[in-house]
Amino acid sequence: MTLEACAALALKTLMPEVYLNRLLRTFLKNEEFLHQHGYSLRYARCNS
Repeated sequence: MTLEACAALALKTLMPEVYLNRLLRTFLKNEEFLHQHGYSLRYARCNS
């Protein structure tokens, strides 16, 4: 396993909220591109 793969796994495992926020930010940056191709971005959050 490469150092990059280990870092990604650690991020997903130890800090999932940080990972999800980063993923959402990526989607928001590409929202216009996604919309041009017929996709819409919606997300829901459940509090538990």
